[in-house]
Amino acid sequence: MTTQTRQPKMSGLARAMMGLQTFLLRRNWLGAFGDEVMVITVTGRRSGRSYSTPIGYLNDGETIVALSQGSQWVRNALAAPEVVLEIKGRKLRAKAERVDDPAERDRIFGLYRAQRRANFARYFGVPVDADPTTLSRALATRVFLRFLAIHDTDN
Repeated sequence: MTTQTRQPKMSGLARAMMGLQTFLLRRNWLGAFGDEVMVITVTGRRSGRSYSTPIGYLNDGETIVALSQGSQWVRNALAAPEVVLEIKGRKLRAKAERVDDPAERDRIFGLYRAQRRANFARYFGVPVDADPTTLSRALATRVFLRFLAIHDTDN
């Protein structure tokens, strides 16, 4: 028999803070914070409703990448890959795809180490200059998603 663990419910305060952050990011009112955090809107895999969540991201040439430890937004994006990304006040329709190739995951992880040195330890729980084995363990717990642009949206 398989049991499924549920993530704990978000507190009302945390939900309100995420809502405020989403509101501010959509208007590009958070300055440099918008260089690291975007709003993703996904379709719920069971409910069919739209959910918007602020998430960290990296620019990778013509694509956007994001890492997670398997949050609800990841499960929803993998089930219904067409998403809307809002970056610095600009909306972009995109298709989410999981990155499973080990070499590509290592390359993206290296980008994260280079572009997000200041918050690397907080996000991954290991120092940016940790030994390769420790870094590999931190990498193994993350789901990598790449977002391929479909086109800008008008609203």
